[in-house]
Amino acid sequence: MAQALSFPFQVSDRGTAATAGRAEIIRQQLEQLLFTIPGERVGRPAFGCGIQRLVFAGTTAETIAAAEYVIATAIRRTMAALIRLDAVRVSVIETLMQVDILYTVLETGEELAQSFEQPLETPP
Repeated sequence: MAQALSFPFQVSDRGTAATAGRAEIIRQQLEQLLFTIPGERVGRPAFGCGIQRLVFAGTTAETIAAAEYVIATAIRRTMAALIRLDAVRVSVIETLMQVDILYTVLETGEELAQSFEQPLETPP
């Protein structure tokens, strides 16, 4: 997987479909997995972990531990052929949920870390 279509689909400066390298494609796949709600994809009802729904559950230690478990399980189930998950950490900073993912690319042995953010709903 040296090059693949970029997500979301884009047109490059040359007027062709934009592509991205291995590391970027894996980051894009992680982002899709995090922000897709299970059942949202036709033909892949188990795909996703839906962290959007987790933001409504509060920010207790139990909720954060549950979010880390849901995310880690989804990554291991969906992306085991590409990466080895090393760690998932969910933290809440004011009105923002931050998900940090540490993983190793199986093909190259390269260790990478990615961070994703999801705004929390604030009470009116």
